[in-house]
Amino acid sequence: MVGTTGKTKGRERPATAPGAVRTAVSHAQEEALRTAVAERIGENRFGLWFGEGVRLGVVDDGDAVEVLVPNAYFRDRIRGGFAASVAAAVEQVIGRALPVSYSVQDEAEPRHETEAIPERPATSDDRRPKVTVPIPGAPRPSTAPAERPAADPAAQPHRFSAPPGSARVLRKLDDFVVGPATQMAYAAAREMVRSAGRSFNPLFLHGGVGLGKTHMLEGIVLGMRQAHPGLNVVHVTAEGFTNGFLEAMRTASLSGFRSRHRGVNVLVVDDVHFLASKRATQEEFLHTFNALIERGVPIILSSDQHPRRIAKLTDELATRFLGGMVVKLDAPDVETRKAIVRAKAKARGVEVPAAVVDFIAENVKASVRELEGALQSVLAHASLSNRPIGMAVAKAALGETIRCTSQSIALRDVEKSVCGHFQVEADDLKSGSRVRTLAYPRMLAMYLARKHAGASYSEIGRYFGGRNHSTVMSAEKKVVAWLKDDVRSPLLPGFDSVVDILADLESTLGA
Repeated sequence: MVGTTGKTKGRERPATAPGAVRTAVSHAQEEALRTAVAERIGENRFGLWFGEGVRLGVVDDGDAVEVLVPNAYFRDRIRGGFAASVAAAVEQVIGRALPVSYSVQDEAEPRHETEAIPERPATSDDRRPKVTVPIPGAPRPSTAPAERPAADPAAQPHRFSAPPGSARVLRKLDDFVVGPATQMAYAAAREMVRSAGRSFNPLFLHGGVGLGKTHMLEGIVLGMRQAHPGLNVVHVTAEGFTNGFLEAMRTASLSGFRSRHRGVNVLVVDDVHFLASKRATQEEFLHTFNALIERGVPIILSSDQHPRRIAKLTDELATRFLGGMVVKLDAPDVETRKAIVRAKAKARGVEVPAAVVDFIAENVKASVRELEGALQSVLAHASLSNRPIGMAVAKAALGETIRCTSQSIALRDVEKSVCGHFQVEADDLKSGSRVRTLAYPRMLAMYLARKHAGASYSEIGRYFGGRNHSTVMSAEKKVVAWLKDDVRSPLLPGFDSVVDILADLESTLGA
């Protein structure tokens, strides 16, 4: 017999489908609740305790508020530390006080507590596994046991419809503009969604800033949730993982932290290079990674560099990242940039003349993010000046941006880029050492300086350690020969060619 509460005590009510006992909350209401809580407890604590995986919403036809959390630790911590703030936020947003319940997502036997309307203790008849959240005054539908990580979608709880953990709408893979530089990464993302990690695991995406890595991760998250509704997909940044780990250590609550991250069905981590040089966090992430891989849980990671180039990343993590599929996103070519500008304009419902599209795409080359910013600047100028979108407006809006990006590259910029890429010191790069770990980067630096800095052979030679002009000429010829033969990097055998390395360096330089 299904237990009863409140006014239904002493008599049974017919069982109803989970969807019939709760209504979908609007995204605006979810956002308003989250904003009100954040204002009361501060952005830092809100991000730590109410971030990805914690959801708030009005349920039971507007008569209660539910706080849905990933595990019992989060439930107890939020209820114990922030209950008053949540209650005040509810009264502000809803306009009246409502009972607030705290529930654990996908818990086999959910322990459910409501501040204003208490539940009765579970009886022996109620000890079957349950995944729906009990609602005061309503029956508790039973479901099949949730023993496997990927449960039947039909057995999953019917929650409110706001995006989990964030008021911002995630971007779709369908909206990603694919070009030659991102075609393989896009195909890998699609395959990861389709196979849920059975084809390869992990998927490691890397590339420069603003090239679409986060968009692709968000698309994978949405795709996983739509294609495999039974999976618990957790999407975090490496910084968020680090902050949560440090807080768990500080509060002696590591078991809750580990339960949250090791009990997922899909783990998506953005900016994993943030873990570099954080030894303790890397060790924790390694154990999390191993636990998930052992269970066959799909792991998707992004970074601004190849795993082997992330400074101070442990070999244990680097080799595990390389155990799946590693794909690079490069800067888009001019035709792809045009397609991106057109797509962004269409998404805004604005028609942009072809000449303006070409002007933006041909002058803003570094990243997709800068392309979007350039388009936004043109549209804003046209709107504020009450003029039609045309070349005059585009040139006025982007004149300074184009001048800044087209300024001559200095020798010190080349030096900084090469040193950062190969993780060498500037003094060593300019030294007389001929070991290949310094000689090859030095030759590439001389080639780039000659190509982009507009300096003479003699100037370049003097800058890089007082060498004569013939040394610089020899280095330039050597690199040109490598490019012609598409030589593989002698510093990273089996990975990138010299063409790839130079493309990375030129992207860093904005060339």
